[in-house]
Amino acid sequence: MAKLPVRTELTELIAKEKNASLLEVLRDILSGGPKHALLKAKLTSRALKAEDDLAHGRVLTTDQVRKRLATRSKK
Repeated sequence: MAKLPVRTELTELIAKEKNASLLEVLRDILSGGPKHALLKAKLTSRALKAEDDLAHGRVLTTDQVRKRLATRSKK
């Protein structure tokens, strides 16, 4: 399956979203509202780190994550 351009994907996700509060937060973040400036900075930082992790192969399979979680829950 081909990747959708980000704008198209976001448009589709927003069209499907039913939570008005979430949509308001997204609007504030995207419009640069000062109320959510810290949240925007955190989300941007996390997204950039995730992209870097993917680019450098720092990822885990679902099975690896499940094993880690199972190990932690036994402690």
